Amino acid sequence: MILLATAWILAAGAVVASRSRANWGWYMDIHRTLAGRGVPDAVRHLDSLIIFVGAAVLGAWLASKVHGGTVAGLLCLRRGRAGWGWVSVAALAPMVVGGLILGWQRRDPEASISALLPRIISGVVRAPIAEEFLFRGLLIGVCAAAVGWRGRWFWCNAFAAACLFASIHISWSEPNLERTWPTLLVTGMGGLWYAWLLARWGSLWMPMVMHAGMNLGWMLAAAGGGAGGGGWIENVLRAATITLATAWTLRSTRGGAQIRE
Repeated sequence: MILLATAWILAAGAVVASRSRANWGWYMDIHRTLAGRGVPDAVRHLDSLIIFVGAAVLGAWLASKVHGGTVAGLLCLRRGRAGWGWVSVAALAPMVVGGLILGWQRRDPEASISALLPRIISGVVRAPIAEEFLFRGLLIGVCAAAVGWRGRWFWCNAFAAACLFASIHISWSEPNLERTWPTLLVTGMGGLWYAWLLARWGSLWMPMVMHAGMNLGWMLAAAGGGAGGGGWIENVLRAATITLATAWTLRSTRGGAQIRE
């Protein structure tokens, strides 16, 4: 229970720090100084990546001292079951290829690659790495050393992790919650699905690649309204990607969860 409590305290602390850091005077002073020296926003905002990954690595290191194993092993930074690479690439084809086509049709003639690049760095690189390290690596992988990889306690913990994951995708205010509940619901379900992929494949890389690819497809399609929005075409493409990944995962990982030491 100490291991579980430590992981959750670190994760909750990282989430609160990432959401409240704009209220810290010294933090804003640093950002203003860096901005004045020409450091791009996309680079300055990598601090959230440092916070999330740092909390995950610290939690895994502490767990390794109590439970044994390695930091990389506890965070599931391993190859896992063979085949996750081709499954993720093939399953992402509907969203990425479809997103390219939709984005081309909806393109703004005045838009430029340089304007899109910061969004790609944020949504396709920074967010998937940071969020998968914290919400799946720490709260699923490390916590599995205490609750196991199957059964009620695993899924209770995974549900709680999915709720925390969903909470960072909306504004923490009642008026906005009433407007953004679809995003809360969709990202919460996505968090559970990513946890299932991790358990099945035994590798954090599988949900991380899926997370990055789905974000990319959504951005290429210029879908609006966050994860809970988008038009019917974007959502059909997303459903196709999820269905393919789920079906191929079930077929390729017969025997259930990939158990680790």
